[in-house]
Amino acid sequence: MIILVLLLIFADSCKNVEKESDITDDRSGNFLIGWSVADITPDEPVLLRGQYHARVSEGVMDPVTATVLAMESGNGASSEKAIMVSCDLVAIYDGMHDGSENNLRDNVRKLIVESVPELNPERIFLHATHTHTAPYVSGDADANRYGVELDAMSPAECCDYISKRIAKAGVEAWKNRKPGGISYGLGYAVVARNRIQALLSGKSVKGGSTNRPDFSHVEGYEDHTINLLYTWDNEKNLTGVVINIATDPQSTGGEFSISADFWHEIRLEVRKRLGEDVFVYPQCAAAGDQGTVILVGGAAEFRMQEIMYPVTDESIEERLRTPMSRRKRIANHIADAVTDVYPYMGDYIDWDPEFAHRMEVVDLTRRKISSEEVDNALKESEEFKEKFEQLKAEFDANPGLKKEPRWYRDITRIHTQMMRGQNVKERYEMEQQEPKMPVEVHVVRIGDIALATNPFELYLDFGMRMKARSPAIQTFVIQLAGDGTYVPTERSAAGGAYGAVPASNLVGPEGGQELVEKTLEMINELFETNK
Repeated sequence: MIILVLLLIFADSCKNVEKESDITDDRSGNFLIGWSVADITPDEPVLLRGQYHARVSEGVMDPVTATVLAMESGNGASSEKAIMVSCDLVAIYDGMHDGSENNLRDNVRKLIVESVPELNPERIFLHATHTHTAPYVSGDADANRYGVELDAMSPAECCDYISKRIAKAGVEAWKNRKPGGISYGLGYAVVARNRIQALLSGKSVKGGSTNRPDFSHVEGYEDHTINLLYTWDNEKNLTGVVINIATDPQSTGGEFSISADFWHEIRLEVRKRLGEDVFVYPQCAAAGDQGTVILVGGAAEFRMQEIMYPVTDESIEERLRTPMSRRKRIANHIADAVTDVYPYMGDYIDWDPEFAHRMEVVDLTRRKISSEEVDNALKESEEFKEKFEQLKAEFDANPGLKKEPRWYRDITRIHTQMMRGQNVKERYEMEQQEPKMPVEVHVVRIGDIALATNPFELYLDFGMRMKARSPAIQTFVIQLAGDGTYVPTERSAAGGAYGAVPASNLVGPEGGQELVEKTLEMINELFETNK
């Protein structure tokens, strides 16, 4: 009986393979693909986003870019369209939370549609890789948002500069579209790691040494799969590859130089192997509790990184040697996955895939904050306010202190911590008036795969729920298509680690599950409607 069941399962799997291998070689040109890339690196000092303290950029380690993929199926006004943009930024300001009209998403949409009026702006979406060495891009016109005067381009000026460059690339990608096809595959690389340690007390902490008596376990799951989408021109030449991984790039995230982090090395390595003209499109999957930090066994891994990928560049400072080795090791892991799958993809090109794009504004339940949590946050805020005012008085009395390198680190960190408490109060008041928060969600079907966006740093469990229940063969969850606040699981909120506290969340576990259900509803609709 067991043998019979196994034979039936094998026979069914063979049918699926035969079905895929029967893909016709019909290159009629119904499906169009366009690519472009823009260097969005500012040419003057900017504020870098990603740490509590301010950082004024002190140079460029490597460029930050925006990569654009434009797709269209059908002809004329009724054709289905999508333009998606991957940006080497921390997040994408979208105005959904503060009502600001001067935000990156809307600026880019407006500029693209001015040049391509047949495009609906809702068919354009942007998402960030979450490098922590990217320019601060927002509608904030105040370069001194950290409480002290800093000599840098304001976030609003940066927003204008980068918006124009992304929009130009978006128009180019749309104009560049030509008949082509897609194939998709699944690879593996051990890059993403859960970064939260659970303690025996039931509490959780982000990162840190696990060599402590109260360490219990790593809090959550890790996803080492890599979703891959390959694009081809009409002559079966590879034109680009979409790489979807469940971690953000922060190997050198504390530096004072602009950098795309390990995505820079990935681009170089993939192009070295597959061709200098191949576009590399990064996507960060649900990864709010993930990173490249290694909680257990880190010393052994760092040793192997330095043995296998030594940094011989004399210009790299000593503190950067291990992080740069880590970047190279990660790049090789990812490139290995891309090239392991690549040789098989040419036999599975779909030249006319089912293609559909939907966007909905979804109302999610806001994170519930108690009055006690507000009181605690305000008390902490007052303590930091006292420290901030003391430091500010010292600088006012001794202006010469500002001549010291990076003089502003401590005072700007304290200012950020002071403002976090105020933010908790504001969120509590907002929750009373508007218990639901609108967010933009995009779902794209391309053949048998689905792409689904969210604006958050979404904890991995929510992404896994989407992937587990999706009707698509592969589901590419894409986070940070918005402002990027954390959405923690119930387990993590109970543990109280960074990322799961009221100051970090606009939406909590309840809203996270609502996002899962709505995203799955949208995916299912596309797969039911376009059978």
